[in-house]
Amino acid sequence: MKKNKYHQKGFTLIEVMITMAISTFILGGIFLTYSNQQKTYVSSDRLAEMQQNLRSAIMIMSSEIREAGCDPTQKANAGIISATSVQLHFTRDIAGHALNKDNRADGELDDANEDITFGFSSTNDADSNGIADTGAANLGRDTGGGFQPIAENIQAIEFNYILDDGTTAPNPTASQLSEIRAVQISILARASASDPNFMNAATYTTSAGTVWGPFNDNFKRRFVVVTIQCRNLGI
Repeated sequence: MKKNKYHQKGFTLIEVMITMAISTFILGGIFLTYSNQQKTYVSSDRLAEMQQNLRSAIMIMSSEIREAGCDPTQKANAGIISATSVQLHFTRDIAGHALNKDNRADGELDDANEDITFGFSSTNDADSNGIADTGAANLGRDTGGGFQPIAENIQAIEFNYILDDGTTAPNPTASQLSEIRAVQISILARASASDPNFMNAATYTTSAGTVWGPFNDNFKRRFVVVTIQCRNLGI
């Protein structure tokens, strides 16, 4: 006996609508989970990037500033050339000419990496206030051929100098240059991109008491202050 076509088994419209609603709910949950995980990943990646930028800057500056004034022969007159809150310029005698088989100090300061300046270039900090003009820029190292980047996305830097008597001076006088024994460096790194779900209203106080911020924007930041002992100064 032939079945009536109106009595064949299938899904009703209500069942289809319920199934679609459940599927939409499940897909929405999956998308929300993925979206949150993606945001967390991007945020973590930017934080790691800032940490790496700070680590790079600190490692390079610490290694070389410790050798400021290195002058084994006592003939090179190595030391602090100029010291301001935004740039540090110093020399060190660490290498010799080709005839010096051990490539040790030769009493001169004309070899590579013996004359160094740290800070922002004038292009990135035209008003010399230690804050990048465009919000963030490359922190640089100049050995005579112009500033080369040692860290990206640095918003601000400040040098503060500890003198022989224990006092500090962010802008020591010419007569105080020979009294510098350590350098305190405050560095503020900024994320490479803004986060619309974040508002930065924090302030950052440098070792010299300068307050950076609040910036009241959507950029995350990382701030660090390090003290570097100049082991060759004052000997």
